[in-house]
Amino acid sequence: MRAALVGCGKIGQKHLQAMVHTQVVDLAATVDLDLERAAAAAVPFDAAPFTSLSEMCRAFPDVEAVVIATPSGTHRQLVEEAMGHNLHVLVEKPIALSALDADHMVNLAAQRGRVLAVSHFYRLLPTVSMALAAFHEGKLGRLVEASLSVRWSLPQSYYDAAPWRGTQAVDGGVLYNQAVHGLDTLLEFTGPILEVFGYAATLTHDIEVDDTFVGVMRAANGALVTVNATTSVAEGNLEERLAVVGSEGSLILGPSIQQVDFWRVAEDDEEAVKSEVGQMPLRSGWKSHADALLDFTQAILEGRKPRLSGQGALHVMEVIDALLRSSQTGQPVTLQRR
Repeated sequence: MRAALVGCGKIGQKHLQAMVHTQVVDLAATVDLDLERAAAAAVPFDAAPFTSLSEMCRAFPDVEAVVIATPSGTHRQLVEEAMGHNLHVLVEKPIALSALDADHMVNLAAQRGRVLAVSHFYRLLPTVSMALAAFHEGKLGRLVEASLSVRWSLPQSYYDAAPWRGTQAVDGGVLYNQAVHGLDTLLEFTGPILEVFGYAATLTHDIEVDDTFVGVMRAANGALVTVNATTSVAEGNLEERLAVVGSEGSLILGPSIQQVDFWRVAEDDEEAVKSEVGQMPLRSGWKSHADALLDFTQAILEGRKPRLSGQGALHVMEVIDALLRSSQTGQPVTLQRR
């Protein structure tokens, strides 16, 4: 499959590594506003560099798919452009910076008959897959309570290193930029969220958006859910921890999502589960992007919906929008039922 990469920065490099290791696409072109960066990314693939997606499409009308790895606030415009050229699209997380934009992108893909996938690859991680399997098999019983804690350390220099970071228009804040992977995973357990309340604050950085967020949510099944996210930990990342409490069992993935901290699940031996996870090979930084790329390309070739579909990313966008709206109004926000 002939493909192109749009965005050759930090995350774009992960996608390039994924393409090298999977060899499921023929990378014809790279696109970046910085032509030198696009050219450097193109060299290992003997690809052609461009500074705009439209220019690339005119030069390579046989390109079938595009991977968009640009800052979040640019996603809607680039997906619209790609769909205008009838391209299948794999877009980095978050799909957009509003539920309205995300919904528009999903509808556009449906109208065009194109595949739109989002790199919410946490759902494909071995630990998450194990936890979801246990939950959906009923081993935890009925969901009672669940929580996500993302407590990371990002110094001011991180935000200063790129002009889009920390901006309202392109970054979006800690929920959109840092916690969205974990929150998307949390919602796989909770199902639809009915009501939220949140507090947002910018406590340790000179940026336009929040660096700290605390929220509470009520799920349709009656479960109570919390989310805590910050980039203000002083020295080193503290945790990215997901806890699921059921009426018959509980589990905790942490202190990273790829680890098991607690596993009290019916019929399972906790130490055996921890040992199994501990013996899993270390995953390279590109591996999860490769998982997303494989899901995307196989969906196109098999004519099916990808596991990481754009449609599947809508609810996390709705929840983040509602949480941020609540933090601005000081009132609970009720979500519309789909």
